[in-house]
Amino acid sequence: MTNKYSLFKKSIISIGMCSGLLLSGCGTPINATQQVVTQTPVDSHALVPVEAIFDKSEIYGVSISQDNQWIAFMKVHKGAQNLFVVPRDGSLEQALPLTNYADGIDGFRWSKNRNEVFIFRDHEGNENNQIFRLSFQHDLSIAPSIDKLTAYDDVNYGFESQLNSNPDILVVAANHQDRGRIDLFHLDMTTKNMVNVFVNEFGFNEQLVSDDGLVVLGANLNRDNTSTLLKSSDEKWLEVMTTKPGETFEFYHYDKAANTAYISADIQGRDKQELLLIDLNTNAISTAHTDPLAQSDLHHVVFGKDNQPLIVSYYGGRLRNYSLTETAKAILEDINGNFDDQADVLVNKIDHEKNQWHISVSSPDRPKRKFVYAADSKTLIDLLNQKPKVDPSLLGDRTSITYTAKDGQLIQAYLTMPRKTQTNLPLIVLPHGGPWARDHWGYSSDYFVPFAHFFANRGYAVLQPNFRGSLGFGKRFTMQGERNWGTGVMQQDLTDGVQYLVEKGIADGDRVGILGASYGGYAALAGTTFTPDLYQAAISYVGPSSLITLVESWPEVYRPYLGTWFKAVGDPLIESDRQDMASRSPINFVDRIKTPLMLIQGANDPRVTQIESDNIARELHRTGRNVEYILAKDEGHGFKKHNNKVATVVAMEAFFAKHLGGKKSNSVDASIKAHLFSLKVDTSKL
Repeated sequence: MTNKYSLFKKSIISIGMCSGLLLSGCGTPINATQQVVTQTPVDSHALVPVEAIFDKSEIYGVSISQDNQWIAFMKVHKGAQNLFVVPRDGSLEQALPLTNYADGIDGFRWSKNRNEVFIFRDHEGNENNQIFRLSFQHDLSIAPSIDKLTAYDDVNYGFESQLNSNPDILVVAANHQDRGRIDLFHLDMTTKNMVNVFVNEFGFNEQLVSDDGLVVLGANLNRDNTSTLLKSSDEKWLEVMTTKPGETFEFYHYDKAANTAYISADIQGRDKQELLLIDLNTNAISTAHTDPLAQSDLHHVVFGKDNQPLIVSYYGGRLRNYSLTETAKAILEDINGNFDDQADVLVNKIDHEKNQWHISVSSPDRPKRKFVYAADSKTLIDLLNQKPKVDPSLLGDRTSITYTAKDGQLIQAYLTMPRKTQTNLPLIVLPHGGPWARDHWGYSSDYFVPFAHFFANRGYAVLQPNFRGSLGFGKRFTMQGERNWGTGVMQQDLTDGVQYLVEKGIADGDRVGILGASYGGYAALAGTTFTPDLYQAAISYVGPSSLITLVESWPEVYRPYLGTWFKAVGDPLIESDRQDMASRSPINFVDRIKTPLMLIQGANDPRVTQIESDNIARELHRTGRNVEYILAKDEGHGFKKHNNKVATVVAMEAFFAKHLGGKKSNSVDASIKAHLFSLKVDTSKL
């Protein structure tokens, strides 16, 4: 097996928010169809408390250890997300916290060594990720040992893999030797010495790392938005191919014995990302699999023990799986038989030695579930899956829809509505971040799906469009977003979605709001400035107000990896680009704003810095217009601390209720109110 190593995805070219998925996990074999939640009938108009949807007891990132003895997950503890561990046959109530960080952890990964976990965390959202080794005893009441493996607090270390041949060696990406270049290192956990095994002089933004921890394939992003694929051969780097502008590829799998590699790519005239096989002896490229519906890009691949693709998945409005052998088809059909037709089943990986299939099950109205399917016994092993905290009948009715944009382009979107009243509703448009990302079907699939359900419970229709520029629907669809931020088709797709729902009688055109984070926050600001009559309320959550200051705030180390950004948005060092970026920057059109506006910002955000919200709040105050501004001094690009997140949602609820007429809870906990008050900014003092 190999590791996908992508500087491109780690770089700041995408300003989308990330969030741990609401997973659950462990215990005894079950039949999933028997997991019926028996609940007392409830008033379908009852308001679900914010603390119930954004619940502290929800568990995230469930993962079983490589020896199948332990299950780890993350849960709110000490006010932030921390690591818990429980024996595989234990109950959720028996799990104990192994970390107690006030600002939480960002993620973890099981080590190949027994009773050992790697944890990753930054400081209050600054995104300088550090790597720690946590070792624990079989008796979990004994405090674990936590050892910081990385040396420089101002460097972002990327954990790539752990060597099979020597589990004490980690493969790590970092730029501490040269701040303008992200290299690959072998980190000896015993000595903490880091050896540079690949000097990234080519500016690779995507690399394929072998089981030996060495780079075998690399791709750089050229200034003209082309990419060059190179292979390592006899200690030399040889060109395999160069794409056309806008064409992309992603590495999936390397077979050392056959000297072949599988990639996902839209090269050589292809519009959708297909699974391609490269013969590295001859550089010949052939199609291994493509979407039978010609609808979407390649989403996921599971490989067999023979290094051949076994299951290939695509994602349009819902997940579609294609089994490539009769055995895999039969097993997947048996797994699917345990769940209803509202569930999407993704095979994350297969342990071929144990014949165990690790699966995730996504549903529209309950957190993601995780299971291990034992193919030999045809049983599902439950991984601590929790019953829903909220009766699904109180959540929204979520559907995948398609509407036609003004220029004829079909737009796929998700619409979440109250289960009873579904006409003449107040509407919230919720564009995703990135913008090189997309929204999905499942409750736990994206940061804002629980928000959509929360507001549907308050009586709103919530529209999440996969607008032009989004990923997943082909190269042409994504490239249509180039130079279309703010005033082009990316924003027009949102406007057309509003008009579609108004024409259908679903939405009230006089009660339309917009809420977004990161790029979505920019879209909210663009909505108030470039379509000022469309929205009656807008919330920008860590949204940039100036495309120029946004880019100028980023470290120089990212510049080699920003070709896609410069092509799609602009390079402020080029005067014509700078003028175009200024024409799409909401800060330059504040005089047009008449929509009530709320700003939400993390003071430590390295992607969209505080100046982006400060500037627009200052200007609105100077011109005598009201703006609500919430600032968390201990957060970065998206709030992680539970009290900050809940307080912010309460503020959103009250803001939309005031301006759009939706429902609002009158029983908010006093401590939440007090904390929210502490986050509010006096804009007269900016």
